[in-house]
Amino acid sequence: GSAHHIGPAHRRIGFIADHPGIHTAGERLRGYRTAMADAGLAIDDGWVSLGTTAPRRVQEAVVAMLGAPEPVTAIFTGNNRVTVTVVRVLAAHHRPVALVGFDDIELADLLAPGLTVVAQDAATLGRTAAERLFHRLDGAADAPSQVVLATRLIARGSGEIPPPADG
Repeated sequence: GSAHHIGPAHRRIGFIADHPGIHTAGERLRGYRTAMADAGLAIDDGWVSLGTTAPRRVQEAVVAMLGAPEPVTAIFTGNNRVTVTVVRVLAAHHRPVALVGFDDIELADLLAPGLTVVAQDAATLGRTAAERLFHRLDGAADAPSQVVLATRLIARGSGEIPPPADG
């Protein structure tokens, strides 16, 4: 699970993502919950924030998670729009917070530290969707099916930031 990609010392890991009704957001939330459970970590209600990817909403979620009595020391984001806002908020934060984003973003390697992401293969995703579309256009009437494509972790430093010694 994705929470396992964040350094093992982290015990308070937040998850910020899109609306749970969006299939991928729901799946990523399920992955976060499973990874936390597998690691033996409880999840505080304040560590999960789902909703619009609007910067103001995401910023408020990050500020709330970092300002809690026991603040998160790491954040996992559910898509690249959320990630960009979280990077901006963390840039102004007074202590380092580990961050792993779902979906790679342009310039991720130029940030300091570089942004650790769970990347999708966009070319394979597009090719697979096109092949399925053309198959249908050719008259195929197969039952709907689900295709799951592999992702890969690109560790660049942000997800490997350790929690503070007192946290």
